[in-house]
Amino acid sequence: MKNLLKMLPLLLLMIMVSCKKDKTQQKELCKNPTSYEDSQGLYYQFIYNADGKLSELKTDNSSLTFTYQNNGNTVVLNDNYSERTFKLGVDGEVIELTSVVKSSGEITKTSYQHVKTAVGYDVTETAQSFRKNENAPYKTVKRLQKLTITNGNLLALKLIDLDNNNRELGTMNYGYNISKNLSDYPLQNYLDLVDGVPFTSKNLVIRNSVRDNTNNIEINAVFGYEFDENDRMLAQIQTNKYTTGGETTDQVIKGKFEYKCN
Repeated sequence: MKNLLKMLPLLLLMIMVSCKKDKTQQKELCKNPTSYEDSQGLYYQFIYNADGKLSELKTDNSSLTFTYQNNGNTVVLNDNYSERTFKLGVDGEVIELTSVVKSSGEITKTSYQHVKTAVGYDVTETAQSFRKNENAPYKTVKRLQKLTITNGNLLALKLIDLDNNNRELGTMNYGYNISKNLSDYPLQNYLDLVDGVPFTSKNLVIRNSVRDNTNNIEINAVFGYEFDENDRMLAQIQTNKYTTGGETTDQVIKGKFEYKCN
């Protein structure tokens, strides 16, 4: 009995350590980054709602909030200068965008008509602007986006000005890491929406080239990523090459993500 009493504290300690280990193992891994900082001095904080969706993106001097309606099919982005309301289709594509400039009250309503083609979609984009307290539109812009989509990824985009003799305004081309599904890095989807990307691809982008015919500018970007043992994105390296007027400028942006779990 004496030996048993001597061993009792040791047994209790082993049980406590075992329980603590089990709780640690059962704790869900935090996969949403809480902040991002890059070599250009930009720092972002990410705040999420109870459903794990991004609710606020904060910088040192600005804040962008996200609210969700209609089971997430409507997303409202709000900052100090404007409010943008995106209505999404069944595949997550933007079918309507309403933008309100807070300083002037000007409203722009953009509708997107998607027509399926052999290689993807032809998207007619019609934007109508309304002055404050006026119902009639004072400006209408109509453009066509020709999207080439393969295996759920946007490979190419051609932008055409329908108001000016179908003039080609520019092109974009993309490349992807097909072993990395974008659904594993949910933050990327939100940032695409902020940038107004017309189609969310399935895989993680690794290169992007843009040709602006109006300003005679070409931008080529290559993206590299670092991951931890749990496949969380730890860092991103973006190498840009700008070509304009026959001159080329290189730029490298390195950024890291931070995860702080409760």
